[in-house]
Amino acid sequence: MGKEKQWRACRATYNGGDILGEDTRAPLVKLANLRITRYGLALLAITLLGLALRTYHLTAQSIWYDEAYSVWIAKLSVSQLVTEAAANDNHPPLYYLLLHYWSLLFGTSEGAVRFLSLVFGVLAIPMTYAVGRQLFNEEAGLVGALLLALSLLNIQLSQETRMYSLMVLLALVSMYFFLRFLQQRTPLITIGYVLSTVLLLYTHVYAVLILVIQNIYFVTLFLLSNKRTFRIGQWIALEAIVMILFVPWIAVLVPRTLHIEKSGFWIQPPTVNTLVQTFTAYAGTTTLLTLFLILSVLSLFTYYKVQGAMDWKAPFHALTSYAWNVRIHNIAAVYLLVVWVLALNILPFAISRLSTPIYLYKYTIAASVALYLLVAAGISTINWRYAKVGVILVISIVCVANVQPYYTTIAKPQAREAINTVVQNANSGDLAILWPSWHTEVFSYYNTKADLPVSPITSTSVASITNETHSKIEGHDRIWWVYARYDSASNQQVYSAILAGLNESYALSFSKHYSGYDVYLFEKRT
Repeated sequence: MGKEKQWRACRATYNGGDILGEDTRAPLVKLANLRITRYGLALLAITLLGLALRTYHLTAQSIWYDEAYSVWIAKLSVSQLVTEAAANDNHPPLYYLLLHYWSLLFGTSEGAVRFLSLVFGVLAIPMTYAVGRQLFNEEAGLVGALLLALSLLNIQLSQETRMYSLMVLLALVSMYFFLRFLQQRTPLITIGYVLSTVLLLYTHVYAVLILVIQNIYFVTLFLLSNKRTFRIGQWIALEAIVMILFVPWIAVLVPRTLHIEKSGFWIQPPTVNTLVQTFTAYAGTTTLLTLFLILSVLSLFTYYKVQGAMDWKAPFHALTSYAWNVRIHNIAAVYLLVVWVLALNILPFAISRLSTPIYLYKYTIAASVALYLLVAAGISTINWRYAKVGVILVISIVCVANVQPYYTTIAKPQAREAINTVVQNANSGDLAILWPSWHTEVFSYYNTKADLPVSPITSTSVASITNETHSKIEGHDRIWWVYARYDSASNQQVYSAILAGLNESYALSFSKHYSGYDVYLFEKRT
């Protein structure tokens, strides 16, 4: 047997074995053999498709509160930014730091601040391919990349000025180096793992769960595998380095966690239906989720026909002569992905049920990629080429059909339209009052009228809101009231209290309603 045949046989053994099926030849040998392949061209096309879907209608919808907060904090000095994030934000500051320097280069327009997330979202596509190739094969990596490129959830969050697409990218990079570390430990791989994992931890609080996933998988391999290429001491040392580099933020995270535990959090307690909705968001539709689950199960099996032929003249007789060889394979790879999907959902769900609610589907977005790779592995096990192409085509068509309404539906509050109405029609001496007060950052983002004073209503008691309104509007002949609507009885009471305070001395002369916002103009009675 020649050397190339021996290598292929060795790799096939790994693919069906209990560790991983990845080419572990030296990086320099790989670079020497690098060439444009059909997989490379296909990946380029998929990445360009993902870029197009994430660029299209990038600025069609308004900046909303979370995005406006990101822009506001990114405008601070670096020291102020870190201090603000430590004092008031629930997430580490890496994304805000990147947005700070990005904004210095490209400005703070809607397109500019959202494009940073878009870059991270697009880069995650080839990284999905790289992780899928590590775990399974090039075909599975390619299909996984396609599913991510077409994912409505990932498209949405790649068009948002928040850290979610960065979290997905860094989770993939960390997983990539983690898998490489299990096969061989070179300085480049070690540095790559430490750097990507530390950056991930400084991106989002849920990144800690990625470390949990990796350690669950590592311990499982250590206990069950007889083909170890690693030592537990090396792994403990690596994790220790990661945690030491994360210590500065642990000092911030612990008191923030205790504060949330004591005072509560704005997130509502999740239910089983919340989990179902999360996984449906990963897939895009309930129908696709069902298909994804079936294909995920198929990822564990390989099968091929060993005898029998179809005789269309006697089909039932032909079926009796069929025989198939079915084997379980990819156990370790599938196990890692299952742990990846479940840990990012079940652990925060359990915490939310037993203690303070912290579960939000957007926080778990890094789990969506693991699901896509499971589905891709299931598709790659289909031996009949036309059936495989058909499944990919059906999924792609459904995904595209699911994405299309996103571009034509108003999904975010129309802050831009509402605030522009005020800015374009306000006169000198007018006053704008806002409720709720935390929408001040949104108003400030779109307010281009420097001489328009803005005063948010800050009272938390409905009883005191009328008095606060009186004190704020005194001395102004025209009052603009920008009201961000929410569906709750308490907010209706706030609305009535502010309205009562205005109606005593002012008459409503103009009103306009937008998705999520109402704009009113009150003029003093003469």
